[in-house]
Amino acid sequence: MKVNLVNYTQDAKDLLLFTKNTRLLNVEDAYQEIKDWPEDKKQEELDYMLKTIKSSWEFVDYTFEIRDVTRAFTHQFVRNRLGSYAQQSQRTVDMEGFGYYTPPAILNEPRAKELYDDVMKEINQAYQSLREYVPAEDARGVLPTNIHTNIVAKFDLRNLHETAKSRLSPRAQGEHQEVFRMMIDEVIKVHPWAEPFLTPTEWAAPSMGNALNPGKS
Repeated sequence: MKVNLVNYTQDAKDLLLFTKNTRLLNVEDAYQEIKDWPEDKKQEELDYMLKTIKSSWEFVDYTFEIRDVTRAFTHQFVRNRLGSYAQQSQRTVDMEGFGYYTPPAILNEPRAKELYDDVMKEINQAYQSLREYVPAEDARGVLPTNIHTNIVAKFDLRNLHETAKSRLSPRAQGEHQEVFRMMIDEVIKVHPWAEPFLTPTEWAAPSMGNALNPGKS
């Protein structure tokens, strides 16, 4: 899998502070005034926002290109309706020779991996055979949920923070944890000051499904 940060809010720190302080300042050029604040004052304001005001976080956006993740992952990923998404279509893209994800439990068991790879080969052959008679939109029904796909996703800082609480949780599946760690790392590369906003100190409560099946998400 691969995650690229393809677009993000420029001068995000100053924008955060500006939106937070708009209700408090009555000057003609408040944005420039805030840009000119010393760094220690900016950091003090950011620390305060981390504990209290979160509405301003919604003004800062990040757009990610996420490649070679599974359909199983994206089915859960897009349930977060506060994000925006565009995904590779199996209806129009010919998936012959598709790549797929192998879970660690299967990778670590030689016989299981052999069986798993054999099934994937059979599915690919069945897909190719179907494509001789029907379009991709009809043949795609035989494709596995662990097939690789690509998706573009946009989150604001607040939503990324809230989603990280569940997707970086030890209860989350490994693929979810890995993708979100890569997303967070991409953000921190361009906005190092954002790391405390994206490092959960508590985890989201498990769903009923997790409560019934501990360790799964």
